[in-house]
Amino acid sequence: MKVVEKLQLGRLVTPIPDRRRPIYNWFPLKEAFSRDLVHLLAKTWGLGEGDLVLDTFCGVATAPLACKELGLDCVGFDVHPVLLFASQVKLRDYNVEELRVVARELVKSRYERQEIEAPSFVTRVFSKPALEDMTSFKRKILEVEDEGVRDFLLLGLVNAAMDCSWAYKDGAAIKVVKRPTPPLRKALERWLYGMCSDVEKFKAGAGKCRVERCDARKLKLEDESVDAVITSPPYLGKQEYIHAYRIEQWILGLEGPFADEFIGVRARDIGEEDFSEVAGFVEDKPLEARPYFKDMLLVLRELHRVCKRGARICFVTSDGCYPTGVVEVCETLSKLAERAGFRAKRVIIVNRRYCTTPRRKKLGVAREGLLLWEK
Repeated sequence: MKVVEKLQLGRLVTPIPDRRRPIYNWFPLKEAFSRDLVHLLAKTWGLGEGDLVLDTFCGVATAPLACKELGLDCVGFDVHPVLLFASQVKLRDYNVEELRVVARELVKSRYERQEIEAPSFVTRVFSKPALEDMTSFKRKILEVEDEGVRDFLLLGLVNAAMDCSWAYKDGAAIKVVKRPTPPLRKALERWLYGMCSDVEKFKAGAGKCRVERCDARKLKLEDESVDAVITSPPYLGKQEYIHAYRIEQWILGLEGPFADEFIGVRARDIGEEDFSEVAGFVEDKPLEARPYFKDMLLVLRELHRVCKRGARICFVTSDGCYPTGVVEVCETLSKLAERAGFRAKRVIIVNRRYCTTPRRKKLGVAREGLLLWEK
């Protein structure tokens, strides 16, 4: 296994290139990689019509959406209800003229006072007028019969509401930073009209792309059915996203997520857990990091089962940061991939970042990399 450094590729594993791209920018996720990475890998690997790409941790559907552009088939899996909702809205096909008519009717509709019942973490980040408007618009949206149109409007409402909130996300914590905000009606109009224009601009190929709820440790796919895998598992020790979207989740009325659905997360004490399956790989790792590698071995075995012979795999991942220092991940996951039956070809380091304590004391350098394997 060769380890090389190509820091010029670092921008590809961030969502920065997609900030102004139609549909990609409908729901921001700072942990996402870019559409350009998917296009680069597809070209390098020679993927074409009829090939199936898998993203086991699809987040907000960057890989499926890029495959849709390229005309490739793609299936994405995730377990976070908000990210799944956003992904499914992004991937749908729409009649843009129908969307424009419904969006115009919604933003021009009269305000109707609603009874507001919201938890404290919601009421503290919205002004009363914004919360009243949001409740009124949501009631009207839920009356729309077409599920696809209804979900499109709901995602627009979520984005507009967050633009009008005082919420500041600091990891998993949601802080209140009061600032001038636009009227929610204006923000909703901007979002919905902009999303309609994006639908018109987006050029899709003939590929079939879908996103479903599925635990990556037990994939809902047939043996040897996948031609390529492009994915980014949760980074070790980075669990903020589990709780960071609870405002959006409340607006959408979604349930979950549940702790045991997430890689490396346990709702129970891990003191007595058996880590013999990853013995030899985790002895130098903190105890709280070991469930992550145990779960990832299960994921890798499932990937080996569903991948065709010759399939190419790219994992975007990073070393972990713990109070005791940097926990190496890139080479460990590649060795676990070999344990699962893959050939670990290369690790490309694309970013280096300092791990620091809350007081900004430097603990070491964490590397972010592309792990390239083959079956």
